[in-house]
Amino acid sequence: MKNNLLNSLIPKIESKSESFAHKVIKQLLYKKILENNSDIIEASLEKYFKSRRADVYFKFNSGQEVVVEIQNSPITSKEITARTKDYNTRGIYVLWILYGDGKCVGSPKNPTHIKNLKISPAEIRLHQLYRGRVYYVNIKYGEEKIIATLPFGLHFTNSDSISPILFRKGFESFFVRNVNFAYIPNWNILFTTYNNYKIARFYDQNINRTIMKKLRDFAIRNNVIRNKSYIKSKKTRKFFKLICKVLGDEYGKIFIINTLLR
Repeated sequence: MKNNLLNSLIPKIESKSESFAHKVIKQLLYKKILENNSDIIEASLEKYFKSRRADVYFKFNSGQEVVVEIQNSPITSKEITARTKDYNTRGIYVLWILYGDGKCVGSPKNPTHIKNLKISPAEIRLHQLYRGRVYYVNIKYGEEKIIATLPFGLHFTNSDSISPILFRKGFESFFVRNVNFAYIPNWNILFTTYNNYKIARFYDQNINRTIMKKLRDFAIRNNVIRNKSYIKSKKTRKFFKLICKVLGDEYGKIFIINTLLR
């Protein structure tokens, strides 16, 4: 049933080596980004370059080009960097999307806040490239249809109880991190450059700004902030204990402390 339905969804241009999930996600991103960005003047699936084959390619009115790299199979952080640099040398921005239940992730990913989750080195590398976010898409199977979810962003912070080091178990390598979900409001593409990498991303808000706003609002309501600065007093210490009680389960103490110290 899955394959018959898939054939009605996916254009004829496809690679025989593609996984089922890869095909569905590729089609979703191609369709939705094209539909929601009116300034796209060229779009294609499997755009071929001399040494690369991009899953999805768009060219915008501004002349800016972007490739969407959808990853399901295992990939090293070194290959992510090399592939990104290769496209960048051609002047092309890169949007990386991971399958949330794929083999490239340390453990299944969903749009939720959760603590102590396994994160692959590839996910950590993308988190660095994208300034504190990694994008994922999942697939849901119904009786008569297959649904690829909307993209969602996840932010990683150190665990409150587990060392931030790289763990090795057999052939598996992973980190353990707290994970926070960031909502993506639309399909519009933002072009940005960070550490000399040309990165394409969505208009989701960085989770650091989200928690900072929550902390400041909470501090104002509890009268422990004055002239945009936290008051150093016993009341401030009580505030910290209270904020950890209220937001600690969602964001973790380390994330809260690091945000307060900025």
